[in-house]
Amino acid sequence: MKIKISKEFEKSAKKLSGKYKESLKNMVLEIRVAKSINEISDCKKLIGYNSIYRVRMGDYRIFFFLEIIDQTVYLKYLVRRGEAYNREYKKKLNRADK
Repeated sequence: MKIKISKEFEKSAKKLSGKYKESLKNMVLEIRVAKSINEISDCKKLIGYNSIYRVRMGDYRIFFFLEIIDQTVYLKYLVRRGEAYNREYKKKLNRADK
């Protein structure tokens, strides 16, 4: 699959410690190699959204959009688990899903 990365995702990724950076590299490689969304481990479609998925990575959550047209994964947010489902991110996801 093709991968696009948002500036916000990139900024969050730079703040990660060594262990999480390695996990993130492995996850991005796994997404790139995957032929379909079902091949990505710990990936779930979020309920109530059209094309937003999340991947669990330890204490972090990766939120991404899947553009079905050309099988592109757009990595949008990388946030700690405690912040991942608060109102601020729900609003951001709702805006982005339209």
